[in-house]
Amino acid sequence: MTLTFPRTLLCMAVAASLSACTLFPERPANRIFQLPAPAIAKAADAKQQERTLRVGTPQAENPINSARILVSPGGNRSNEIQAYQGVRWSNKAPVLVRNHLIEAFRRDGRLATVITDTSPARSDLTLAGHLTAFQSEYQDGAPFALIRLDIQLIDERTRNTLASKRFEHRHPATGEEVEAVVEAFGEASGELAREVVDWTLEQ
Repeated sequence: MTLTFPRTLLCMAVAASLSACTLFPERPANRIFQLPAPAIAKAADAKQQERTLRVGTPQAENPINSARILVSPGGNRSNEIQAYQGVRWSNKAPVLVRNHLIEAFRRDGRLATVITDTSPARSDLTLAGHLTAFQSEYQDGAPFALIRLDIQLIDERTRNTLASKRFEHRHPATGEEVEAVVEAFGEASGELAREVVDWTLEQ
């Protein structure tokens, strides 16, 4: 037996379907950005140290401890923090920084083994930190990327802090669009990674 719907009900159903598509459109997906790999080449003729370094995920407070791409439109003259709409990082900022540093150490090659804080392996040293800035700020009407990281180098055997230092890097963006800001973050992160690697090995 074939079931039939009244013509009026069928028209109402079609109209309701079309109305739903019009009134509740799908939200566009967020654009996701990654930090580029650090431009660090393997150190030539450098003696490799037979030590294992554990790179911890830096501590951070909200809103830095998020995947939002942050901007301070008033720069250091304002306490206001906003976020670019429709875009985000591929992970939370502290995880991005940790992964960037690990990749920099591995590319440099002067330490035998570099592991993350999620690894069960033993380590000789731990690099711990606190990420206090990971945002773009405006200065004289132009944006720049700002990264500020306080680091402690810890002896895993004694749990003593061997050295500590604040690293801060700013890099101007070539424009106000988010792509230019992300590129500036990549440059600032690369500069930070090179300095952290050299400082750690000096200790």
